Amino acid sequence: MNRQKYFLLLLAIVFSLPVIVNGQYRLRPAFPSIGTFSNPIEITNAEDGTNRMFVAQQRGIIYVFNNSSTVNTRKSFISLSNKVSQSGSETGLLGLAFHPNYENNRYLYVNFTFDSAGTLRSRISRFTASQSNPDTALNSSELILMTLTQPFANHNGGKVAFGPDGYLYISFGDGGSGGDPFGNAQNRQVLLGKILRINVDSASGGRN
Repeated sequence: MNRQKYFLLLLAIVFSLPVIVNGQYRLRPAFPSIGTFSNPIEITNAEDGTNRMFVAQQRGIIYVFNNSSTVNTRKSFISLSNKVSQSGSETGLLGLAFHPNYENNRYLYVNFTFDSAGTLRSRISRFTASQSNPDTALNSSELILMTLTQPFANHNGGKVAFGPDGYLYISFGDGGSGGDPFGNAQNRQVLLGKILRINVDSASGGRN
């Protein structure tokens, strides 16, 4: 596929516009009746057998809805708007992952930035979904796993995902500005500019 056709296909993915490239591909909105989302950063499922989709928005709201082309309603699964940075740009809610055993333990993990006394920080937290209402996660269930100071407001990374080994993989950007002025990515003494792998099922050393 040449560069122009690739660009048309990319536009179609970003804006959910129908397009045909050489008559081979046709893209359509997967959920045409559910409305639009504001700065979505993740769409995923919990792999718990319920066939639901979850969309996380940068400003902190995670929505849940049935994985059906005819779905026309969505629910707020959890709102972290009062926790996450609201300045936009490269801050806010940046990642969402469900525990491989979510069907039984109801654990989900998020990566977000927040402002504390004028300092920007990244945080990895675990939340638990309600047992009585599976379409709701409990704000009161937050367990903080990790907090990291961010020297600048950009290059925060944010992706979290479970690997086939059952570990949670966490990506942190190099800390921001331009050109990694502090050399964080090459410094093995700091967590910035790294992909971390942690065992969320086994706390040790006084850590969560």
